[in-house]
Amino acid sequence: MSNETEDFEQTYKALEKENFPDGKRIRFIAELGASSDIEGHFRLICRTWKEEKNLRLESSFDRHGEEGLRFLLGRLGQVEIPDALLQREEASEELREAVFTAYLLAEILSQGRHREYFSSYCEELLPFLLRFIETEEDFLREKCLIALGWVAGEREIPFLTRKMLEDRDAFCRAWAASSLMQMSFHRVNGEILQEETKKDFAKAIEEEKDLQASGIMIEAAQTLFSKKWLSASALEAEDEMQIEKARCSAVRFLLK
Repeated sequence: MSNETEDFEQTYKALEKENFPDGKRIRFIAELGASSDIEGHFRLICRTWKEEKNLRLESSFDRHGEEGLRFLLGRLGQVEIPDALLQREEASEELREAVFTAYLLAEILSQGRHREYFSSYCEELLPFLLRFIETEEDFLREKCLIALGWVAGEREIPFLTRKMLEDRDAFCRAWAASSLMQMSFHRVNGEILQEETKKDFAKAIEEEKDLQASGIMIEAAQTLFSKKWLSASALEAEDEMQIEKARCSAVRFLLK
């Protein structure tokens, strides 16, 4: 462990005793991002994940640049997740850390999607996400689906449409729809997405029984197809009348 890592560990312990006051926590996040000790930064991030503390220490990891991206890919490359771990209803710490790492990498790539290396790193990350998404734990599957919206390419469209239609979890179905929309802001042409997903969106929105998931799907579709069927306030309030009205309008348009 380097001296810098030891200093970070001591600072973390001191802040923990003070219950992580916002001002000091924000300064600490900036110091971590400005440091050359990428491994030390990542070690503390993993600690917060394990302890389920939402300190956002990872929010400055993008400051490490392409070296940070290579580091995260290297960490994923060291992980072996056997089928038995994916089939457990309660995910192991190893799988949880791997999914959170992949999500962090996807989030950083999304922020730098105009950089020339964006697509090549996305391609390297995709096999990990497509492997981890087979987990039985719904929350981790949701994170993988969200991350796919930032890094997936055209060939992943059928996979995400299947998830939107068939995943057992309502939020996973909803996030699959949202990810299809997100792809239009990242690696896939919007017109291609419209053409390949229109009927699937119609079917998913028409058949979805969960009200909130329906609303999220409608919101994703209206963004992708440049329509306005549902307001953000109605979605947030889970206004059943407005969501059902929007459902009818969306399905009518999408089946044309």
